Amino acid sequence: MTDEDVAPQQGELAITRTGDRLRLAREAAGLSLADVATRTRITQRHLAAIEKSDFSELPGRTYVTGFARAYARAVNLPEAEIGAAIRRELEEDEYGSRPLYEAYEPTDPARLPTARLTWTLVIVTLLLASAYGVWRFLSVEPDEALIAAQNRDADASEAPESAASTVPAAKAGGASAGVAENAPVVLTGLSEVWIGFDDAEGKTQNWRTLDPGETYQVPPAYIEQFTLRTSIPQALKVTVGGRDVGPVGPADTLVKNISLKPADLIARAGSTGAPGAATPGRPQG
Repeated sequence: MTDEDVAPQQGELAITRTGDRLRLAREAAGLSLADVATRTRITQRHLAAIEKSDFSELPGRTYVTGFARAYARAVNLPEAEIGAAIRRELEEDEYGSRPLYEAYEPTDPARLPTARLTWTLVIVTLLLASAYGVWRFLSVEPDEALIAAQNRDADASEAPESAASTVPAAKAGGASAGVAENAPVVLTGLSEVWIGFDDAEGKTQNWRTLDPGETYQVPPAYIEQFTLRTSIPQALKVTVGGRDVGPVGPADTLVKNISLKPADLIARAGSTGAPGAATPGRPQG
């Protein structure tokens, strides 16, 4: 037998594994391992292991088959045929005796998200959920059903006006003397209490609920633009510059049109007026 007769037989014997077939197809296409890695998004280390049929370097049976099919597509080989050949080799090598690292049907690993991408998505989702929760808690959009119920109750249970509700000018001036116009107005929940902020037309524009012990410093813009309303006056403590102005209304009675200006609140503290009545400079709604 001549050397020319032996050479083809040696060439045929050299291609005994699917990895050899994939390697030869890659080389025939003029591609490097890096080129195939770019096309398949599979690491060069895993591609090299497939070419050497060293399946122990790969994470599991699912990934061996999926990687091989992706490799076959990259070098224009029939992926179904390559996948079947790889499965046969796995059975021959008794690779299936190892614990399977799979929980799903075999799929193309190139389409699976990386661990870093997965964790990034989880973190972004948690951040968005947290931001939405904070926005809902601080949202100033009024609940229409709650506001409608409060407005209906106002006609039936609003604290009545009385002659004592009007603070004499001299007395009011004395009570508010020395109070800074920008003194902080702080609302504190003695128990869970709902508070609303009404515009000049008496419509509730913003609202929130205070938990027991929770404090809320009224923004300067609210002091100028809005008046206060609440349905549980006994559960709300109002302080101006640290001074307690006393209850803003009788228990379990919806009160509204409570001026938030420091001078008006101090004047209320020095008066015997019924809560909910008009305060200096603020019309009763």
